[in-house]
Amino acid sequence: MDDIVRTAEQVITLTRVRDYIDAMGLVDLNDPEELASRLAAARNLLTEVSATVTHPTADDVEGVAEQILILEAVRALVSEYADVPATDTGRLLGHLMTTEVQLIQVNRAFGESEHTA
Repeated sequence: MDDIVRTAEQVITLTRVRDYIDAMGLVDLNDPEELASRLAAARNLLTEVSATVTHPTADDVEGVAEQILILEAVRALVSEYADVPATDTGRLLGHLMTTEVQLIQVNRAFGESEHTA
């Protein structure tokens, strides 16, 4: 039963990643509030990936290896999260870009969307 619940959580999380990426659009680089809000959403989703996506889903060795490397990178990034001052637009943007690139890589390895196909 635990495997079924874990698999369902993984599917839901990966669907949320795909939805987030599909909804990504332009961000106002001069609006630290928007940057902070978007960074918080992206970080929360990546933290969820780290917690729920516990094993590869690919059928081939190459795909499994890529997924393992991406999951390790996700966990490393999540473990290094630190507060970014809400007025520091440069750092907010840098952290947002890093986090969104990681989400795109998760989506590419675990499922496609219009932004990664």
